[in-house]
Amino acid sequence: MIRMRVGADSHHLEVLQYVLRKIGTQPDGLPKTANAMRASARLASNVWKSFAMGAPLPGVTEPLKGPNRGYAQSIKTQQTGPFDHEVYSESEIAARIENGTPELDMKTTHPYGPRSRVSEDGVPYLIVPIRWGTPKAVGFKNVMPINVYNVVKKFKKMRTIISADKAPFRAMNAQGKKVGRAMYNRGYSRLSGTDFEGTVEQKTRMSGMVRSTDSTGKNRAGGYFTFRVISARSPARSWIRPATPARNVTRAVAQETNEAINAMVGTAIMGDLGL
Repeated sequence: MIRMRVGADSHHLEVLQYVLRKIGTQPDGLPKTANAMRASARLASNVWKSFAMGAPLPGVTEPLKGPNRGYAQSIKTQQTGPFDHEVYSESEIAARIENGTPELDMKTTHPYGPRSRVSEDGVPYLIVPIRWGTPKAVGFKNVMPINVYNVVKKFKKMRTIISADKAPFRAMNAQGKKVGRAMYNRGYSRLSGTDFEGTVEQKTRMSGMVRSTDSTGKNRAGGYFTFRVISARSPARSWIRPATPARNVTRAVAQETNEAINAMVGTAIMGDLGL
């Protein structure tokens, strides 16, 4: 979990705490100050969420490459005392961005999980779904160009008939456990490299794309996907996630909002004390 504290280090709150000790006023009698601290927490939260949605943040070397809606939605506020609040995220994404990540060779991890499969010659592998956004979509790492969208939006959808949890067909995974394999309808469409104009890289990345829907046919869990295989025998330099440097986002958020928070808190204290 990544946390930042709002209020405890404010010079104005130190003054307020001194006054409270002197005159014995209870926190409930200082509504403007309490409201200012709630507003301060919301301000810090909103600045952090803006970064998560791709906005630049002074003090952080570079913004995210694209909006991350899940990261933004994970950022929450919590009151921890009469004038203290925390802004926090329990998202793994927040931790990875804040602390950085080492290089990861996914061939050594992903083919051995609970959703893994084992080939006929005993090689563990995992089929990875990669989701694609439509040309105007936000919050997607992968966005298809308009010429591809014009093709795939007309596709017959791939539909889940039986989910993996309920599937009668079961096969051994890399952990030696029998797990179900989802079943799909027949005759759904797949994108071919000859279906659209593009670079060799685009054709490699987008070939095989399907348009999917959930078992109800209402597309609640649907979208556009390509599927790729991570195998224990994939090429040596494939499926390696590069190391990422730490980006101290919470410190940058604190620095960016410090002046505004102090101004709000100072005005509220003076208002509550009639000064």
